[in-house]
Order: sequence, then structure tokens, then C-alpha cells
Amino acid sequence: MFKKMTCVVLSVGILMSCQQESTNPIDKSAQLNVVAKSEVSKVSVKPSSSKVDQKQLSFTATVKYMNLEGGFFGLVSKEGKHWLPMNLKKEFQQDGAVIKVRGNALTGMMTIQQWGTPFSITHIELVSAGRKGTADNLL
Repeated sequence: MFKKMTCVVLSVGILMSCQQESTNPIDKSAQLNVVAKSEVSKVSVKPSSSKVDQKQLSFTATVKYMNLEGGFFGLVSKEGKHWLPMNLKKEFQQDGAVIKVRGNALTGMMTIQQWGTPFSITHIELVSAGRKGTADNLL
């Protein structure tokens, strides 16, 4: 036991003696500059408009259940554009259903889904039914 303690003490002593004090000057660009409050100029920022721009559109799309961000229904148009319906009624929440919709594209709006362009439906028509169900059996 004494031999092990001696080895540990000697090893620590040798390692500590190998350390050298840095002689390099501090890099001036890495220093933190303190700026007085009086030196800071105030800039007024125009608040972004909370108004969302709306564009009236109509198209045929397929309803798709997306298993992202907790799961949601999205619309994929025949042209391949992704639309995020903000008010898709329960009876149309069918994975694979084909629908004709009319409504407003809501530009300038962000959602937690981060998928597709937000779309507010004003008119909807079912062309062909899809799979109804809960999120668990649509996966």
C-alpha cells in the first residue's frame, strides 16, 4: 500500500513540475471589451407587422398524415406543393383522400410544423375517400 501511495505522490509531483507558465501575451482580439452605456447608440426598430398576407387559391390535393412534430395532416397538390391546412375539418382528415380546396395561402406566418405553406380553407369538396383513423393506426 505504501509503495502505491509513493508512486501516486511521485507521479503527481512529476506532472506538476512539467507544467510551464504561459509566456504568450493575451490575444487582444479575445479580450472582452466593456462599453459604457453612453457609448451605445439607440436604434429604433420598426416592429414587424403581425398582419398575415393572404392569397386566394384553389387546387386539387391529396391529404397526407405526417408523423412530424406530434403528427398533423398536410395537403400535397398535384404539382407537388406542400400546404399546411389550418382548419381541415375532422371528416376530411383521411390519409390518402383526394380533395378540391379553395382558400387563402397565409404567407408571413410560421408554425411549429415547419412543413408547407399555411393554408386557410374556405371551401372543400371530397373527390375520393382515404383512410380514416387515429394517428396510431395511420403510421
